[in-house]
Amino acid sequence: MTTLYMVRSNPVEGKEDEFNRWYSDVHLPEVLQIDGFQTAQRFRLTEQQMQPQSHGYLAIYNINSEDVSGTLENLRNMRSLTMSDALDLSTLQISIFTEL
Repeated sequence: MTTLYMVRSNPVEGKEDEFNRWYSDVHLPEVLQIDGFQTAQRFRLTEQQMQPQSHGYLAIYNINSEDVSGTLENLRNMRSLTMSDALDLSTLQISIFTEL
């Protein structure tokens, strides 16, 4: 069964380049080391929207595991994740979807 771990986020104002370098070069590879996380992709919001949007970036992680709760617990417990002050934590939104 496929589960999507989707993260909507924004950079801190004035730190977009740092945010993008950290997210692509550091954060994604670290998360993909966690058992169960299979792939990751990042997206930037386009100007063509049907309604106002609050987030400029989206990361979609594919979890391929029978124990999604265990995979998410491993993510929460991973002490070696490198975080960046370029990530605006006050705007972070995480959603988890499962395949129908």
